[in-house]
Amino acid sequence: MTATTKKCLKLHKLFVAELARSSQLETEGSRVLSSLANVSQRIPILLKDDDNSKVMGVLQFSCSSQALLLQKHFLALETSYGFLTTILRDYQEMLRHLRSFTNECVTLVDQHITNDGDSTEDESAAMTFSMKLQEWMETVLTMFEHEVLRKSSLVANLEYSDLNRLTTASKQWKANGRMGNIDYDYVQTGLPMPKNLDSRAINSDNNEIVTKKRKKKKKKAIKGQN
Repeated sequence: MTATTKKCLKLHKLFVAELARSSQLETEGSRVLSSLANVSQRIPILLKDDDNSKVMGVLQFSCSSQALLLQKHFLALETSYGFLTTILRDYQEMLRHLRSFTNECVTLVDQHITNDGDSTEDESAAMTFSMKLQEWMETVLTMFEHEVLRKSSLVANLEYSDLNRLTTASKQWKANGRMGNIDYDYVQTGLPMPKNLDSRAINSDNNEIVTKKRKKKKKKAIKGQN
């Protein structure tokens, strides 16, 4: 395995770790939007004087119960909006990392192609794999760029009073839904390493580990003699 391929694989590992982070953000965003829709749905009922006795129950006999409930509902809305803002900011941070890893991989592959002389068959196979890995990362990055843009537009300027829009945003948030831009089959399948390349990489890594261990033992033996 070439040094370029090894570096590309390390970048790929970091790239995949960021994708796992996106799944967490997806779940958190869905929960926040669902909470926003549920709380917003209850506020108009609390504001109706005619229905107070039905809504409040025994609490109607307690002073300021309705005002306190409304206050708690509005506080919950404000908190949820804060969470949503943080989630969108984390998505942008995730995209920044994905772009960085992808750009590094592109640079490594380009430099190797530019400086490449006569390559062996094994080196050519490793380089072909690196180029395919780069293509996979670029494709996935594009998917997530479009998806984050869609999510940002979906929840832009949301108002608690617009229950229909809140409900729609909650239903359309998921990236694997009808409105989403992520092909999870393509993303999760990833790019399997060719078997012949994989075995060479394992042997190469094992040889490096064995060499390092031998050097450490030799150093310890020399220190012991001194």
